[in-house]
Amino acid sequence: MGQFEYLSVLVSIVIGLAITQLLSGAARLIQLRHRVRLHAATLCWMATLFVIDTQIWWAAFERREAVHWNFFGFLVFLAMPVLAFLASYLVLPELGDEARPDLAASFARNRPWFFGCLGAIAVMSLAEETLRTGAFPVDGDAVFRVAMAAMSLVAARVANPRFQTINAFAMLGVVATYIGTLFLQLR
Repeated sequence: MGQFEYLSVLVSIVIGLAITQLLSGAARLIQLRHRVRLHAATLCWMATLFVIDTQIWWAAFERREAVHWNFFGFLVFLAMPVLAFLASYLVLPELGDEARPDLAASFARNRPWFFGCLGAIAVMSLAEETLRTGAFPVDGDAVFRVAMAAMSLVAARVANPRFQTINAFAMLGVVATYIGTLFLQLR
């Protein structure tokens, strides 16, 4: 087993936990459908996070060619799936035995932390690439990541529910375009 295969196991576990959180939450929403008032922004972010989680795992394949790994570089690389897990956890409330789980109120409470994690994913992605290549990337991929970090910063500050719903759908479109443009095939 090479270094990449060894290190990618932990990345895969963390991404698997993030996806499990989203899928378990979706299943729980279906089970509680008569008691839960759905919230469009939360549902849209669940879909977006599923795509982001999968994309982080997909893009990790590019690191297979890396010959030299060090602990700090791996921690920076691992930060992306960890932040994706945290965002995936924060997007939904605990769906237990409460009479009427409030998705909108939970999203509003967690909004700054949720968008902090989302923006930090983009920042850590830029930091990891800069550390790995020795130069700050100057391409369309970097522009997207800077834009995602900036949009997350704005969304963390704006509490307006209508803005949050529009932002959620806009980000789903932006993420889908980003992946469709840059990541349809393994490289």
